[in-house]
This record gives sequence, C-alpha cells and structure tokens, in this order.
Amino acid sequence: MIEIFDIVRPGDRVDIESVKADELPEDERKYFITKVFDVSEDGQVEIIMPTEKTKLIVLSVGMVYELFFYAGKGIYACTAEVVSRRNDTGVAIAVLSLTSELRRHQRREYYRYSCVIGMTSAELTKEEATLYEQGGTVYFMEEPAEKGVIVDLSGGGIRFVTGAGYREGSLVRCRFMLELKGQMRKYDLVVRILSVESVVNNPSNSELRGQFLRIENGEREEIIRFIFDEERKGRARQSGNV
Repeated sequence: MIEIFDIVRPGDRVDIESVKADELPEDERKYFITKVFDVSEDGQVEIIMPTEKTKLIVLSVGMVYELFFYAGKGIYACTAEVVSRRNDTGVAIAVLSLTSELRRHQRREYYRYSCVIGMTSAELTKEEATLYEQGGTVYFMEEPAEKGVIVDLSGGGIRFVTGAGYREGSLVRCRFMLELKGQMRKYDLVVRILSVESVVNNPSNSELRGQFLRIENGEREEIIRFIFDEERKGRARQSGNV
C-alpha cells in the first residue's frame, strides 16, 4: 500500500476534479488546480483552497473529489472527502481524508509537457459552436488570426497565453505544429476554454486552459508520443548523451 506521506510533499501541484467527471455534462464538471499545503502522518492531506478568476473557491465539507498529485515520483491519484476547513495565517485550507488508496496514475492524456510552441487561434461563431456541439461537421474557411504561445501541452488539452479576449466556456479553434519523426505535423483542434487568468505584469495577455474536444485517438496518441520523445531528449541532454 502506498502511503501518501511517502509520496506527496507540501508545494506539490494537485488537480481537483469532480468524481467521474467524464460522465458528467460539461457545465457540471468541476476542475481546479492548486497546491498541497501539508500532509499528516495519519494520511490526511491539506490543500490550499483553489481560486478561479481571483475568486476563492470554498470546497464544501462532505464533498468527494478526484485528486491528481504531481509528485516528484510521478503522477498519483485517489479520491478524497473534504472533512474540515481552516485558516492558517490568512491562507484558506481544506482538509481531506482519502477514500481510496493512492495509486500511480496511468491515464496518459494527463501527462503534461511544459513548452513554448507557437499557435494561432480563432473563436467559433455562435452558429459554428452550436453545430459543433451537436456533432456536426464545421468547415473552417479562414486561417486562425490570433497569435499565442502554448506553455503546457497534454493529450487532453493545452494551456496557452494570448492577447485574444476569449471567455470561459467558449469554443476556440487552435492550430499548431509538432515535429514527429523528423517531420512537422499540423494540428487543427477545437478546445473548450476551462479557465482564463490575467498574466502577471502583462494585463494585455491572458493565460487560458483549454480541453480538446472530439480529438481523434490517433491525434491524441501522436501528441502523447511527442511529449514522451521531448522528455526523453531532455533527459539525454541532461546526462550528456547528445
């Protein structure tokens, strides 16, 4: 049995997600990013209350969430119940008790890669968004006009910085290029904007988190393979093997 205090450390990133989020409608899913505040020897974990658009999100006692810890030894997941709340020198904290065993996370779409990749984007019109969400085929006639930079890539979505004024919940078409086996591959994917935050010291830009919609399995596998290859190259450079 994996003990949480052997794996998770204060300051580690933790993603909080509604239990069985994949089975819920989009508007009922809850997904937040925050950090671990402390881990006790009795197995409870304290996390900093997440924020959304600078608004504090107070996790209710009795609610159960999926937790994904980005620990030094990899990504670990479990379900946990909020058992109490407290305040520590102005920091709002939720105390959670695990309701499942901590396990190494194997859903590869969650593997993230910090990067700097240029992209272009364009928000779908109301008509295009409606057709797309109903499962219809949308033919994009124009090149995406807004420029941006992907700073975090996974098989499930992207985090990117742009000056475009996209709103949370909007559907945005994103185009970017990845190098696979020595060849450049173009991706033209639609994301739903999950969060929008101002960039510190640069209010003209925003950092957005977007979830890929209707991505084909082959495209997802290619993105995951790209991430693995880039991380392998990074390890090789660090060890002096290239």
